[in-house]
Amino acid sequence: MEMSTRIAAAAVLGVAMLPAGVAWGHDGHHGPLAVAATPQGAAVKLSDTVLTDQDGRHLRLLSDVVADKVVVVSFVFTNCTDTCPVVSHTFSQLQDQLGSALDSRVRLVSLTVDPARDTPSVLKAYSAHHGAQPGWLWLTGSSANVTEALKGFGAYSANFENHPGVVLIGDGRSGKWTRFYDIENAQRLIAKTQEFLAAKGQDKVVSAGKE
Repeated sequence: MEMSTRIAAAAVLGVAMLPAGVAWGHDGHHGPLAVAATPQGAAVKLSDTVLTDQDGRHLRLLSDVVADKVVVVSFVFTNCTDTCPVVSHTFSQLQDQLGSALDSRVRLVSLTVDPARDTPSVLKAYSAHHGAQPGWLWLTGSSANVTEALKGFGAYSANFENHPGVVLIGDGRSGKWTRFYDIENAQRLIAKTQEFLAAKGQDKVVSAGKE
C-alpha cells in the first residue's frame, strides 16, 4: 500500500491520540502502521536474556548483541508479506552503506516477533535472501525470552501480527535510543547512526560504505 493511501486510511479508521508528527495507516498484516513520523527518544530497558541467532549461537542480548556497539534494531516475522520485507530491504541498504563499520562498530539486529515459526534455520534462509553479512544478526529464542526482549524494546504486541513497524537505533554504552517510524528511509537511519558514532568519538560512516 502506498504511503499516501495509508495516511488517507487514518481518517477512515479514526485513529486518535498519536504522538506528534505521526500518521497511521493499516497494511493488512500488522496493526496500525506509523508513517511519516518524527524520530523520538525511546525508553529502552533491556535485560541480558538469552536469544539465538540465525547460525544457532546462543547470545545474551545486552552482553553479546548490544555490547558497546551502535545498534540498529527491527522487528519482523518471516511469513509477513508487507512491512517486514520493506524494513529488511532497508536494512540491506544500511548494510551496504556501513561497509567495514558493520560488526566492528555498528550492528544490525532483526528480532523475530514469531519465535514459534521463526527457528534459526528459517531465519538463516530468510537472512540469506536479504544478503545478510556478518554483523547483521537475526534473532529468535524461546517465547518467554523473545517476549522479554520485545518488551524491553517497547515493541511487544500480544498479537505478533500487530507488532509496531518501527526501527530503534541505540548506543549500548550510553543507553540512549531513538525510535524511527519511517522504516523505508535508509538515509535517515544512516544519518542517525552517524550521529551516534560521532557521540562516541568514532569516525562517521560515509554514504558510499567506505571508510
